[in-house]
Amino acid sequence: MKQKKGVSSILGTILIISITLALGGLLYGYSKGLFSNLSTNENLYTQYDLLSSSNIGFLQYTLKNQGNVALHVEYIKIVGNNTSQEIPVNAVIEPGQEIQNISQVSNIIPGDYYSVIVVAQSPNGQLYDTVSNVLAVSQ
Repeated sequence: MKQKKGVSSILGTILIISITLALGGLLYGYSKGLFSNLSTNENLYTQYDLLSSSNIGFLQYTLKNQGNVALHVEYIKIVGNNTSQEIPVNAVIEPGQEIQNISQVSNIIPGDYYSVIVVAQSPNGQLYDTVSNVLAVSQ
């Protein structure tokens, strides 16, 4: 008579149920964001006011890092209506931090829209940018 070697049907059922529950728990944790610190998330909140008076303008900006990795903001570029200007920022914004500043810009006409582009770099060297269309208003 041969002896059968293997897992009994009851033990096999318990093993399959426990594996299923463990995988379900991992999927639930992932879907609820419990493992968000395991992945990088670049998210830069931007707010702009573009004020103009006599062909001279000011860009008031707020940049807030809502991601989970630091961002090195290199510059802000303003493009539109015969102007293309770069404003050097050169600041590292840690997660949760924000910076605010006012910079002088030229050739800004009230009532026109301008594209404002923020160029940043993540710690792994990957470029990150945001683009917003901003209406210039007179002071």
